[in-house]
Amino acid sequence: MNKTLYTPVVSKYKEIEPFEMDEGVQFHDMMMKEMGPKTIIVGLATFEPGKGLPCHIHNVEESVTILKGNAFCDVEGVRTALEPYDTSFIPANIPHRFVNASESEELIILWAYSQIDESLKQVDVERIIVDTDLCMLPKK
Repeated sequence: MNKTLYTPVVSKYKEIEPFEMDEGVQFHDMMMKEMGPKTIIVGLATFEPGKGLPCHIHNVEESVTILKGNAFCDVEGVRTALEPYDTSFIPANIPHRFVNASESEELIILWAYSQIDESLKQVDVERIIVDTDLCMLPKK
């Protein structure tokens, strides 16, 4: 029988204090490293109408699922329209951003980051803002 090296944990949305990392976008860190997971972290982001994230990269893989509303996902010059339950996968170090496609409705996404980098080493997740052109221009 395998022995669990850490214990399960449940976080409650109503107990998580939201914060604004980018104008018009509220984040809820639902499952963070400090809570016990060793390979993933998970959260929610709520975008006001018309608001979006700046173009950025992470040092780890990311997956985003649209829970409510409609979004644009910009990755290396490709803009993809997303609707509820559409899910993206963004490899580490790829410029990308998500934008609320609506001027009247909110957008809610569920995001998950690996805590393991490309060398399979556990790392702290980084978000590095990059030039918007890197999201909007095709990779050469």
